[in-house]
Amino acid sequence: MIKIWDVWVRLFHWSLVLAVGFLFISGETGAGFFDWHRLAGEIVLALVVFRLFWGIVGSSNARLLSLVVNPLRAVSHLRELAARKAPQERGHNAAGGWAVLVMLLLLFVQAITGMFIADDEEWVEGAFHGVLPSANTDFLYNIHHMNAGLLQLLVLIHVVMIAVYFLFAKQNLIRPMITGRIKWLSDREPPVVRFGSFITGLICFVAVFVAVAMAANWL
Repeated sequence: MIKIWDVWVRLFHWSLVLAVGFLFISGETGAGFFDWHRLAGEIVLALVVFRLFWGIVGSSNARLLSLVVNPLRAVSHLRELAARKAPQERGHNAAGGWAVLVMLLLLFVQAITGMFIADDEEWVEGAFHGVLPSANTDFLYNIHHMNAGLLQLLVLIHVVMIAVYFLFAKQNLIRPMITGRIKWLSDREPPVVRFGSFITGLICFVAVFVAVAMAANWL
C-alpha cells in the first residue's frame, strides 16, 4: 500500500461532492433553495479557489500544471482502457487530468455567475446582485443555467468512468480517495510524489474561506 492522495485533496473532493450534490437537488427541486442554495454555491467557490492554490503549492500530483499534458496522451490512455490495459497511476491519468481542469473551470464559472444573479422572483440574491446592469445580470443568469447542465453532464460522465475503471481495469478509484492509499500492483516502481505540508494546506484553506466569507457577508 502506497500513499497517493494527501488529506487536502481528499477533503476538497468529498466536500465538493456534498456541496455540488446539494446544489443540483436544490436547483432542480427547490428543496432548501431559499435558505441554503446560495451558501452552498459560495462554499463551492471557496473550495475551487482553495484547490487552485493547492494546485500551485500542494502535493506534486495535485499541481494543476502537471495535469496539462498532450491531449493525444489522453486519447491513448482511453484506448488502453478500452483494451483493458490501463496502467496504474500515482495521481490523475492523462484523461482524468483534463477532466479535472474542465470540472474546475465549470465550477468556477457556476460559482462566480451565481454571485451576481438572483432567482426569478429575486427571493435569493447573490452577494453582488445589483452591482452590474440588468442586461449583464441577465446574461450571467443564462450562463449560470446553461453551465449547470454542462456540470450535470460532466458529473454523470465522472460517475460512469468510475464504474468503467472498476470493470475494465480492475481499479477502485473511490477507496484511495477515502483512505489516501492505493495497492500498487504494477511491476514498475511507483512514481515519486512530493506531498505538500499539512500546515501549508491549513493556512490556504483558512485564508480562502475567510476571504470568501468576507466577500459573501458571512461575517
